[in-house]
Amino acid sequence: MFALKRKSRESTRTARDGGVVLPRVLRRPARFFSKVFAGDIVIPRYVEGAGLASIFAATALYGSVVGGQFGSAANQVTAFLGLAVSEVEISGQVNTSEVAVISALGIDESSSLATVNVRAARTALQGLPWVKAAQVRKVYPGKLEISITEREAFAIWQTGETLSLIERDGRVIGAYAGVGFNTLPLVVGPGAGEAAAPFMERLAAYPDFATQVKALIHIGERRWDVRLASGITVKLPADNPGQAVERLLAMDAETQILSRDIASIDLRLSDRTTVALTENAMARREAVLKARDKAIKAARRSSI
Repeated sequence: MFALKRKSRESTRTARDGGVVLPRVLRRPARFFSKVFAGDIVIPRYVEGAGLASIFAATALYGSVVGGQFGSAANQVTAFLGLAVSEVEISGQVNTSEVAVISALGIDESSSLATVNVRAARTALQGLPWVKAAQVRKVYPGKLEISITEREAFAIWQTGETLSLIERDGRVIGAYAGVGFNTLPLVVGPGAGEAAAPFMERLAAYPDFATQVKALIHIGERRWDVRLASGITVKLPADNPGQAVERLLAMDAETQILSRDIASIDLRLSDRTTVALTENAMARREAVLKARDKAIKAARRSSI
């Protein structure tokens, strides 16, 4: 089969006469205006006024859109017609308050669901500290559904006197107010936020040691001092800290060194371990030494 095309007689005649052939879309308006100019069609007088009114109305409408009044009017009208936001359902949030969500959306009881910009609302929600991703859905006539995926706090990072909650990659979530998150480790020092996760993954190979870790102190952005829950500080070398941990665990199996009243264990040298006692342990040690010296002197005097 073939597609059939109808050819206009008028266009064929015009082409034969050597005139200009107008595009198809302009032919009907051209015929209309030619009849107006020929007097075949008389335009009523009120059409001129209506045309001017239309021009003024279009100008006013354009100005209201540019000035923002049109959006406000549309919001009021659609809300009045029954499309006001009457319910906001929020799910997925734990550390983000509902007040913060509503404030970020900028809606109230007079807001219309029809004029809510879903994309802008999602962007505004993702600007909140804890919000990693957000989904916004309209359920007509008046319900707004919001689903939030929050960031996951990995550690508390201290730089100077500032405490911040950070993600695993070191990205700051927000300031730490000192409430909650008691199970998170404390990482201290410049660069500690980014370097903590890889280091803790290495420590995870030694669960007997890793479960005792309370804080990690980044020294010179090269190596780590590990503060245990018992209060002992373990000074690890920059190179091969895992080997130093293995040495400490072997030592603890023989001497229970991690259960003693000591302040720090220095493992930075592979051939030497230095132990520093706490002040109480030092006082007890001095008392023992004095008592021993006194006993030795007494024994010498009695033997004379």
